[in-house]
Amino acid sequence: CAAKVSELDRKATVQGEELLKSEAVLVSDAAFGLAKAVVADTRPAAGEVVGVAEQGSYIAVLDKAKGGKLGLDVDYMAERLVLPIMAVTGGLAGDWNTSNPGTALKKGDSIVEVNGVRGNVAVMLEKCKSDVVLNLVLSRAMTYDHLVSDLENLVNVKHCGPILIRLSWHDAGVFMQGKGGCPNAAMRFTDKGEGAWEANAGLPTVALSLLAPITQKYCPDLISHADLWALAANVSIRVMGGPDVPTRFGRADATSSADGLVANDGRLPDGDKGSDHLRAIFKPKGFDDRDIVALSGAHTVGKCHLERSGFDGPWTESPLQFDNTYYTEMMAKTFTAETTSKGCPQHRHTASGTMMLVSDLALLEDDAFKPYVQEFANDQSAFFSAYTKAWIKLQENGCESMLRDVL
Repeated sequence: CAAKVSELDRKATVQGEELLKSEAVLVSDAAFGLAKAVVADTRPAAGEVVGVAEQGSYIAVLDKAKGGKLGLDVDYMAERLVLPIMAVTGGLAGDWNTSNPGTALKKGDSIVEVNGVRGNVAVMLEKCKSDVVLNLVLSRAMTYDHLVSDLENLVNVKHCGPILIRLSWHDAGVFMQGKGGCPNAAMRFTDKGEGAWEANAGLPTVALSLLAPITQKYCPDLISHADLWALAANVSIRVMGGPDVPTRFGRADATSSADGLVANDGRLPDGDKGSDHLRAIFKPKGFDDRDIVALSGAHTVGKCHLERSGFDGPWTESPLQFDNTYYTEMMAKTFTAETTSKGCPQHRHTASGTMMLVSDLALLEDDAFKPYVQEFANDQSAFFSAYTKAWIKLQENGCESMLRDVL
């Protein structure tokens, strides 16, 4: 479905105005969301970015003609584009560090180029063994652990977990059995296709702007864009209190909008439709009724913005806490039908200001869906287990055969 990893878009960033703290809750369609766009409010202020771990490229020159061992242990895996340094054990690397403290080789840095070769770690490793003089280009703090730490920091500082969940959902949710589609980060390209869909409004700008510093550091050398979006969503779920969803890696990135889908022909659900529509959307993706109700539970985080989606308000009273309150509040509250000033039907709980969409309350009105709402309201661990299973399937639809457990 996707083409080879691309270096396009690595420096893309969109700066937005600083918003009031009360506006800083990001929208999430999450794993169920609306085909109508619900766009996030939190964007970096002009000139403001959330920092990442120590970064930057540097050069080291190791001359084996001087004798002695190389003094570097690297973590080789054929699927990677870089060689992470596991240890500096002395030798030529230790001598370099003594003479060049400003460009010292460190555990956790990654070799991205060896004597002009990059992107082929097998050839890079062979050159490290056979070439006499090694001209190495390295990047600071480029490992999986550094990446996860940077994502955790982003989510904690910018409160952007919900929109990162939505980004992964809309990337992967295009899959339909027999009709193709897969998570390949095609939304990076906004000339046409997925990046231009109304359903994805805000994702190519707001979400990718928030991710830009991390993208620039890690993509594509350590991780593809599509893998980063999946990992960012799963880190967000955990940071906000949800289950620790495992991420597998190996999704290939689109290199242009042509590698994605042209039209959103029933790929993503609408918030103003009922249970028949939900099944029509999710059954072709391989989900049963319990999966649909579980995936809907991602509405426990985020909110809708009137000026962007036509819908208005948060689903729960704690929209940055990933738990089962979506179900408990749905069961406990009485919601009154209303039509927003944009003409969209929804339901409001007057006292708290929370709302439910037509597609949310359809879960209570449908005899087959309702028992799962009750189950997840009564047992958060059951919700977390069901959500994890369905969410992994969603993220891996269309690309299962290419995925591996280790980045």
